[in-house]
Amino acid sequence: MKEFEKWIKKAEGDLYNVELLLKSENCQTDICCFHAQQAAEKYLKSYLVRYNIDFPKTHDLIELMNLCKTKNLQFEQLKPFCLRLKNYAITTGYPDMFDEFTGEDAQQAYQNAVIIKGFVLKYFFE
Repeated sequence: MKEFEKWIKKAEGDLYNVELLLKSENCQTDICCFHAQQAAEKYLKSYLVRYNIDFPKTHDLIELMNLCKTKNLQFEQLKPFCLRLKNYAITTGYPDMFDEFTGEDAQQAYQNAVIIKGFVLKYFFE
């Protein structure tokens, strides 16, 4: 398995977990938002690995998106989706913030991650 495929596999796992949680009776919305952000991050990183673009250890989706733009300027289109997800890597880890996420937030986070996935995979073999 190639390195970029490992990133995709991990991202798929994150999305799968969000899908399961969204269907559950006691959906943990903070965990959904976290895994949606993680999936988006890993899809962006898979693209960077695919094209041998170095990236720092970061959870910043905007920074990763900007690095993807060095190969394909179309990645600018992902900015609104990255902005909606970017803070979930941090805010979901603090107990005083997790109850602020609604089912709608979790669903939107999932949809944003799916959009990023589709976009990245569309341009994966340009």
